[in-house]
Amino acid sequence: MWGWWSAVQRAVRPGSADHGSSTAASGAVSADHGAVDAGAAPHDHPDRLYRAALAGTITAAEATAFRRHMIFEMARMSCDDGLVMTLHPGVRRNHHRPTSDALGADTGHDIPLRGDFTDPLRPLLERFGTHPNLHLVLFTLDETTFSREVAPLAGFYPSVYVGAPWWFLDAPEAIRRYRGAVTETAGFGRTSGFIDDTRAFCSIPARHDMSRRLDCGYLAELVATHRLDEDEALATAYELVALNPKAAFKL
Repeated sequence: MWGWWSAVQRAVRPGSADHGSSTAASGAVSADHGAVDAGAAPHDHPDRLYRAALAGTITAAEATAFRRHMIFEMARMSCDDGLVMTLHPGVRRNHHRPTSDALGADTGHDIPLRGDFTDPLRPLLERFGTHPNLHLVLFTLDETTFSREVAPLAGFYPSVYVGAPWWFLDAPEAIRRYRGAVTETAGFGRTSGFIDDTRAFCSIPARHDMSRRLDCGYLAELVATHRLDEDEALATAYELVALNPKAAFKL
C-alpha cells in the first residue's frame, strides 16, 4: 500500500516521495501493475486530476487519463530506482456481479479483454524504452497479441520482455501456442521464464514441471526438424529455467 501511495505522491508532486527505496530496501525487485488497458501517456496537469480523485469529482475520462499518466510515471520511476515493472492489462474482473457479491473476488469470472500494446505503449517506450535501468515485462490474456505486438516490441526494445502465459493461458496447448507465436520474432532470451500466480500453493511444483516439459517438447521438435542443434536445445532448456528469470527480473 505504501509503495503505491508514495508513487502517486511522487508522480503528481515530483520529489515529494520515493517510489522504490523503501520497497527495494525490503527486498522487492518488481512493481506489479494491472490495468484495463496498456495505455501509458503523460498528462499536463496530473495534480488537478489527483485532487479531483481525492474529492470524488473526477470523471471517467479523467480517471482513465490519470491511470495512464500513472503507468507512464511508474516507468520513469523504475528507471530511477531499478525496480522491474510488470504490466498485465486486459481483464474484466468479477464479470458476474451476483457471483462476486455472493462469493467474493477470484471465483472464476475474470474474463479476458482484447489487448493492444503497440500504440498504447508508444509514449512510454519512446521515452524510456532504451533506458538501461528499465525492465518491462508484458503479460496478456489475448493470445492474438503475442505474435502481432508483444514479441515485436520485445524484439526491438532492450527493456521489454515477453511475460510467460499465466492464469487462463497456462494450459498445455496455450503454452505451446505461446512458444510458437513469440519465438520466431523475440527468440528465447526475451521471455521471462515461467511465472506462476496461483493461489493454490500446492499446485506450484506441478505447474512448473508441466511448463518445463512443454518447453522441452518444443525444443525437441526444433531439433527433430533440424532447426536447432541438440547441444543448443540443451543449453536453451537450462537458460529458460535458470537464467531467463534472473535476467528479466534482475535477480
